[in-house]
Amino acid sequence: MQLRKGQNCALPASGATVTCRWRTTLDADADLSALLLTAGKVRSDADFVFYNQPHSRDGAVRHDGKREAGGVVEDRISIDLHACDSQVDSIALALSLDAEPPRSLAVLGIVTIGIHDNGRGELATFSIDDLTSETAALTVELYRRDRAWKIRAIGQGYHDGLAGLARDFGVAVDEPDPEPRTPAPAPHPTHPDPPPIDWTNPPVPAGYEL
Repeated sequence: MQLRKGQNCALPASGATVTCRWRTTLDADADLSALLLTAGKVRSDADFVFYNQPHSRDGAVRHDGKREAGGVVEDRISIDLHACDSQVDSIALALSLDAEPPRSLAVLGIVTIGIHDNGRGELATFSIDDLTSETAALTVELYRRDRAWKIRAIGQGYHDGLAGLARDFGVAVDEPDPEPRTPAPAPHPTHPDPPPIDWTNPPVPAGYEL
């Protein structure tokens, strides 16, 4: 099943694996991550799953790592819906660029999201082909509906990278320390002050010299 933006499909009760594929590109890469949400926000930074924090606190969401073959990179995240905390009502999957400015996600070409029923093959795919200057994108969202789980195709880009996307979902993002400001030099006076007077030996007024 090929999804378009806004479309959804049902997920099996057991869980699913979400893959993200793009073409191998010199000097640019990307990373898939997951945000476990309650009413649209993470409960803490522990609800942010990515390569440096590869599983959620309850173990339900796991970053399985990246592989490359045939000129295509694939990153994947596995989700055990049975083990997912009952407070979590949705899981957002994000793709973020790993490259120096001014590169953007457009260098990856068409990004293809695959939704796989664990052990039974592919349920659906979703292609994002309209990325231009974005450096991060919300790809798909898993959400609870009537005690069941569904997945929705999103494809929304962000111009301020993963930090901006994560901040929108309540993740505390460390900002870089501002560069220390060098104080401006004191201005030189246009008219220099007269030299101080030694009042122990005051000057004699003109015309009264001895």
